[in-house]
Amino acid sequence: MIATFIYPSTGNVTGGEAVLYEFANALSRRGVEVHFLHGPSWPDRVSSLDEIPAVCRQAEVVHHLVDSVDDSTTPNSDVVFNSAAPARLGLPIVVVQGHRMLSEEWEADAFRSPGLKVCVASWLLRIGASYGVQPDRMVHVPPGLDHELFRPHRPLADRSIDVTVLHHPFREKGWSTALAMLEQLRAERPDIQCTVFGRGVPDTLPEGVDFVDSPDHHRLATEIYSDTRVFVQTSRNEGFGLTPLEAMACGAALVTTDCGGSEDYGLAGRTADVVPVENAPALARAVIALHDDEPRRLAYAQAAVAHARTFDWDAVGARLEAALAAYVADPAPFLVEPGPQKPELR
Repeated sequence: MIATFIYPSTGNVTGGEAVLYEFANALSRRGVEVHFLHGPSWPDRVSSLDEIPAVCRQAEVVHHLVDSVDDSTTPNSDVVFNSAAPARLGLPIVVVQGHRMLSEEWEADAFRSPGLKVCVASWLLRIGASYGVQPDRMVHVPPGLDHELFRPHRPLADRSIDVTVLHHPFREKGWSTALAMLEQLRAERPDIQCTVFGRGVPDTLPEGVDFVDSPDHHRLATEIYSDTRVFVQTSRNEGFGLTPLEAMACGAALVTTDCGGSEDYGLAGRTADVVPVENAPALARAVIALHDDEPRRLAYAQAAVAHARTFDWDAVGARLEAALAAYVADPAPFLVEPGPQKPELR
């Protein structure tokens, strides 16, 4: 089988872009011939393949820098991870990594276009159903983790950071909620040590809260996640959310909003406490309760490590390859018109 990925890649690799790279790598390790087209040309696209981080260019994937998705130097393929690619590149596939992230029209077109829908989170299958997509046209393929890196590097009971939170400017990540939660924690419980990390220092940060600017994955895993007792996800809406899963793999218990993607790893009462979105007081109460109940925190942390280990890139490759093989063997069911749209099923 030959598979082609198309993405207008940038030098600043986002989580969604990293997932596409890892899907390509995982298929390649299973013997699929994989081509990755970095195009079409646009102002922020990489100007050289050397700008793509080495971690994204593993295995035997063949990378192409192209100005057109129908570049004559790229071979024909069986499947293409793009809904608008030329027919010679194969049967179309859409990787669905979120909802309410882009325009409603674009998301509806992505779901209702012909072809296989690869959904990175189970709640996105329900969103697909609300768009009229038949269940057999969708497959759930969650991301994996690098378990050599994302693992507990310190004992679960011996950690100096009580609470860790991500700062991200994108509205759906819920920084305003995170900030309100941190302010409440500092006012009510100044004994709780809080750390924030992200790209770029926030405009406002409560006194006494530490900030780590742009840590790389190694520092995140070994110095931040593995020294964290409780990781807090404050997103309004999350397609999947790799960051909290990475923290869980390193031994952090989780407090998360009910933001969609978190339901695949934030298992209420097992690995996490789950609260409504945009509810800073509920987040603060959950953090304090977990902080003050060390046996429960440790039980969550142990369960978090075990559950995170089920998100494995080799298993992802096997699941994805099986879905592609079934699609290529009998594409007709995937190419029929979707049914009528229904009320959203989230």
